[in-house]
Amino acid sequence: MPNPAQTEKKPQVIAFAGAKNGVGKTSVVANVAAALALRGKRVCVVDVDTGLSNINALLGLRPAYRFDQLLSGEKSLAELLLKTSDGVAVLPAAYGIGTELPSGEQLSRLTEALSELEAQYDYFLIDTAATLTPSVLRYIEFARSAFVVVSGDPAALTDAFALLKALNARQYAGNLRVVVNQAVDYPAATDTYRRFAAVAEKCLKLKVEYGGFVIRDETLPKAVALQMTVVDLAANSPASRCLFALADNIIKHIGSDTAGGGLLEYWQTLLNAESAHHAAAADGDNQALPRANSPIAADKTEPGIGELSRRLLSAMKNQLLDQPELERFTGEFVESYCEHFGRFPSAFKQLFYRWLETENYAESRLVELAATLEALHAMRYQRPMFSLEENAARLVAQLQGRQQQHRDLVEQLCAAYRQAFHEEVFDAEQVLLERMQAEDFTEQHFEELLQKLRNGFQARFHRPYQSRCEVTLASTVEALQAMGIDQQNLQDEITMLMHGFQLLGSRREKLLNAINTVQNADVPPMPSDALDG
Repeated sequence: MPNPAQTEKKPQVIAFAGAKNGVGKTSVVANVAAALALRGKRVCVVDVDTGLSNINALLGLRPAYRFDQLLSGEKSLAELLLKTSDGVAVLPAAYGIGTELPSGEQLSRLTEALSELEAQYDYFLIDTAATLTPSVLRYIEFARSAFVVVSGDPAALTDAFALLKALNARQYAGNLRVVVNQAVDYPAATDTYRRFAAVAEKCLKLKVEYGGFVIRDETLPKAVALQMTVVDLAANSPASRCLFALADNIIKHIGSDTAGGGLLEYWQTLLNAESAHHAAAADGDNQALPRANSPIAADKTEPGIGELSRRLLSAMKNQLLDQPELERFTGEFVESYCEHFGRFPSAFKQLFYRWLETENYAESRLVELAATLEALHAMRYQRPMFSLEENAARLVAQLQGRQQQHRDLVEQLCAAYRQAFHEEVFDAEQVLLERMQAEDFTEQHFEELLQKLRNGFQARFHRPYQSRCEVTLASTVEALQAMGIDQQNLQDEITMLMHGFQLLGSRREKLLNAINTVQNADVPPMPSDALDG
């Protein structure tokens, strides 16, 4: 009989935040989700990153439909939801949850879909954008548990502190935990956490818990290139062990909490906050507009966008705005621009190139950005940016002169093929026969190959290799040797029998002679010991 407390338990909603691009937040989300699934938990990742949405690229997923098609009734939740090989579900481009006010019919469809989704999973991991816009802050604010992903980079720690400052201003009441990503080792990770937590407690009077760390590992870029999680690619790697530990801590400290409200309540809280935000904005606009008969309206007009821009630039030059406040404004400005005009500002294209040229970004960040751009291209045009032939040519060119890396890549591809199709890529026997037909294959090569095969056989079966003829010959020799031993034993037995026959014949003659002597003369018979002699 099921426990009532267990049947009424709601799934846990956990927000993952990273105030700066490149700290590896989305990679942590994808791998923690896979680790939880491998621990037997039902996990769904909700992607609310309106800018990058690179969870799909990291997991090798290709979304076919948009979230607004669910709201319009064109597609069902099952059609929108994506699944990984580990069973992790991904709700792509779900930024419509809590950031827009749906109509009555859309609200009904969304509520029904979220109720259905809530009943299927134990954990919902919210992958937020790396900005400080009000909508992103609300995603974090209304989650009972939140993980802030940081690195040892001073800029990343500064941005993470700005995030904590913004959450503190909103009086965040949940549990904040810090995950140190890309750490050199455990002491370095704990040192980064202690410094960050000390500043947060001193300046904000805010306590943040230690959530764990992920060590820097060379298998992580390989997993990104193969669009796999590192816990799938190399479950025993250092990074994988850290991620499994993080998943175990979530199960122990968060999964045991029975007070979670679930996904539906989380969304309803977001929607109520959005409604209040729109209402406050509307009231502010109404109060800002002067009445038609007001003397202010007749004598004074609102400054235009040009004047406001000049004022803002002047404030920036005079250092009247601090960096976190300016970043918050920039995010809100771009978000409002996109909502109003339906597109991204074209001037940002040049700024984007300048950003890449001037900032000293680590290689891992640029790799993540390139993977994100490829995923966006695939979503937009429903095909990969590069064909298989182009990708293969790029890999071959990149591996020129590096034999070991070339061999490692081939082994990884073969391993991925075996995992996907449960068979080997190549027929080893056929490949070997084809190699022997090559003109440069000599008898010496054959002898060396044959010796390697014999050594491999002995290492596998712990005995020297013998062909069928050799086994038959060895068995025959053993049989002949056994027959020779049996023959010798039989010969010895025959010799003993002949010797016994001779003794019996000798005794018989002596007995006959004794009988004849007794018959011929009245002589007492010979004693028995004399006959035996």
